[in-house]
Amino acid sequence: MLNIHELFEIPGYEAWIERLQKDLNPEEFDKLNAYDPIEELTISSYTHTSLVNNVAELPGIFPYTRGFNKKDNNWNIGAYVRVSEEHSANQKALDLLMKGCDLILFDLHTKSPDLSVLLNEIGLEYIETQFKISTKQQWKHVIDYFSNDLPSTVKLNLDPLLLDKSDLIEIAQALKIKQYPIFSIEGFKTLETGAASFQEVAFCLSTGHHVLFTLMEAGLTIDEAAACLHFSVGIGADYFIEIAKFRSLRTLWSNVVSAYEPIHACSYNCSVTAHTIRLNKSLKDPYTNLLRQTTEGMSAVAGGVQGIVIYPYDAVSANPPSSLAERMALNISLLLKEESHLDAVNDPLGGSYTVELLTQQLCNNAWQLFKELELTGGTSILATQQVFREKVDQKKAIRIEQFKNGGKIFIGMNKYQDKEIREVEFQGPETYLGLETLVIERDVKLEA
Repeated sequence: MLNIHELFEIPGYEAWIERLQKDLNPEEFDKLNAYDPIEELTISSYTHTSLVNNVAELPGIFPYTRGFNKKDNNWNIGAYVRVSEEHSANQKALDLLMKGCDLILFDLHTKSPDLSVLLNEIGLEYIETQFKISTKQQWKHVIDYFSNDLPSTVKLNLDPLLLDKSDLIEIAQALKIKQYPIFSIEGFKTLETGAASFQEVAFCLSTGHHVLFTLMEAGLTIDEAAACLHFSVGIGADYFIEIAKFRSLRTLWSNVVSAYEPIHACSYNCSVTAHTIRLNKSLKDPYTNLLRQTTEGMSAVAGGVQGIVIYPYDAVSANPPSSLAERMALNISLLLKEESHLDAVNDPLGGSYTVELLTQQLCNNAWQLFKELELTGGTSILATQQVFREKVDQKKAIRIEQFKNGGKIFIGMNKYQDKEIREVEFQGPETYLGLETLVIERDVKLEA
């Protein structure tokens, strides 16, 4: 057997740079590094083993940068169902399940939905189900339906920042008796307002820490409290940065939980459902979205999430999503799993110097912001939310300027626009924590 290490010298970082500078002219060399003003990090076309820490880490080992699974990279294929009328929502869910979906996200838009009708013939034991709720009353309604014994395949998506202190304490006291995942940390909503990826991670850490601390104040142990929350995280457009974001969230959340010395390793589990966002989607050149959605889905898969909800590309429209857009959204995730077999290899980019270095940089940026937010009381405090809004607004302004000056290319939107003029109608902007959602094509007008 050849001893490669003896046959070939391993160059140091300085020698590597010297060689690159010798082979390239100064202008070409400068292009190998790009600074991202939104993420506040440098993306380099070359890296070196001396710059990267922990490349020998394995999946399933603290701090779980490479994920919790040791065998494969399986994820649930999700679909969103808005529930305003139970029978039609039930029929839609059954149709999605027959088409390959195994994660249904029910968005409950009524105070007391008839869950027996909504869940008719749906085998909850065979799929993952999430109920998006917004009030304590909806929580009571769902819990009563399940006789306070939520199936292990069911999660509730209740944003803790929508609750006042008394309601949160009441729910926390009920969780002393029986723990289940009820609180969803809605990071993807901040990404939809224009936040940077590291800001989304810092928001998730601060809000998650708020939930942990409140539950432990109510008498739960750290192990019990950690079992009561999960994360809903957005998928942005920057492929490698998004992969690094999911990895950095797991890493940093493990560090937050470890400060309270849990007994069980499962308490470190950062369960993530990834959601595509509307910020970069186009109605005027709709089919360009298929590639956007595909690469976004791939980055979430490579980042090691537990579930992916790819929304129809026309979800930003004022009209209901088309059947084609819904079918394509579901099939993207199916193709990634059933034909591309991306579920077979755990953390496929682990050990890549570029991804590892981006993960380290994102960890540093997110942790620094997390500490700043915690010093002012965390994201549950109105004053801290104001600080966070100001920081996100700064990034939103940069995104808009990059779109206008071509610093960030959106095919069909600010470059290579379709000559066919389509009349489209967008949904109006929504708000989260006082931040308005950003839809580039709707909100930014290019000069003629």
